[in-house]
Amino acid sequence: MNVEIYAILLCFVVVWPLLLAIPALHSRLPWPRHLAIMPAAVLVVLPGEVSLELPWLLFGTGFVIDGESRWILAMSTAVWFAASAITKPSKLDFADQRTTTFFLLTLAGNLGAVLATDLIGFFCFATLMGYGFYGLLIQTGDEAARRAGRRYLIVLIVADLLLFEALLLAAFTAESLRFEAVSEAMAGAPSSSFYLWMVLIGFALKAGAWPAHLWLTVAFSSAPRSTALLLGGVPVAMGLLGAVRWLPLGEHAFGTSAMIIQVMGMAAVLYAVLRFFTRSPVNLLFVWGSIATTGVFITALGTGLAHPAVWSRYEFLSYPFITLTGIVLAILAFAISRRQNLYLQPDFSLPRVEALCQLAKRWCCMLQQRFQDKLFQFKSLARPQRILDWQKKMSGFGGGWRSRVTLFVLLGLAMAWLGG
Repeated sequence: MNVEIYAILLCFVVVWPLLLAIPALHSRLPWPRHLAIMPAAVLVVLPGEVSLELPWLLFGTGFVIDGESRWILAMSTAVWFAASAITKPSKLDFADQRTTTFFLLTLAGNLGAVLATDLIGFFCFATLMGYGFYGLLIQTGDEAARRAGRRYLIVLIVADLLLFEALLLAAFTAESLRFEAVSEAMAGAPSSSFYLWMVLIGFALKAGAWPAHLWLTVAFSSAPRSTALLLGGVPVAMGLLGAVRWLPLGEHAFGTSAMIIQVMGMAAVLYAVLRFFTRSPVNLLFVWGSIATTGVFITALGTGLAHPAVWSRYEFLSYPFITLTGIVLAILAFAISRRQNLYLQPDFSLPRVEALCQLAKRWCCMLQQRFQDKLFQFKSLARPQRILDWQKKMSGFGGGWRSRVTLFVLLGLAMAWLGG
């Protein structure tokens, strides 16, 4: 394909959803949500790598499609197509037209953040994506949706303030705001540790990583099925992608900061495992899976910050990992929401989906039972009362804040002793 046509298509991926977000336009078109995703789907299947520079837009931003961004773009396209397929739009409903506008604004921000080549472009499109997603969270208008929207909005404002401060610091230090130039400049800057923590905390808030996962729990419990399907591919995946692109990975070794990040990642994984085996694992499986996934990724980021050579060698695995995270979390969200809808309103036209959900529930219960049998020698306990006491202790162990803080401190001391 001609390079000029390829560049026009690259720009059209972001511009087309923004145009369709106008109510006067998408209300006159059939299936506007599907039509908005079509340019991105075409761009995914086309071979080759093309970069487009736009010096007149956002102080000189640009778009690029290469082997790394194509992974994330394919995941985003699949998730957005699935979210569009499970909704039933109505042209006569004003509330549905308003939801379509927020849907398309969030889509444009998501695609723009995936294709952006610099910090300003990523920040602007991610901000558009975040506030558009806030509109999707509160579309039902009930009390649970408003509570989830308030929590997400607070987290979003704090995260954007931190990232904007990091953006100003990078603009003052680096000559160019492209991802490669910022990573190289901030690695040797005197304020590199401050920049590192602002970026990491900002994107951890956006991704709902532990311990900032409370908004994710409320959002998943109250969001409609189409919005819950987008939680893994939009805020969580874009938070992980932003951390990879903004952090100075593979350039400089951060000793103490990297060790603290590794400890936080392992603490998040341990927290998710404890909550999985001490609480009901089916309804909140999406939340515990998201916490565990982000914990593993944060541990990998800490390892890359501690050993630049390791990150330079295995950096290519980060993009398939983010892609797999978005797809798996979307499948979990769909299965759980479908199970809840079948429980409230039985639908006998889809028995296979219900059977798969029941099979997943039995598999989780069987896995929990085997874990208890092997690790704690469940069968060797003679009295049933001792079993009940052990279960109460385990439930209390994962409940209070004092226990969580104590567990986090013990993990930190253990990692410090092992590192020394």
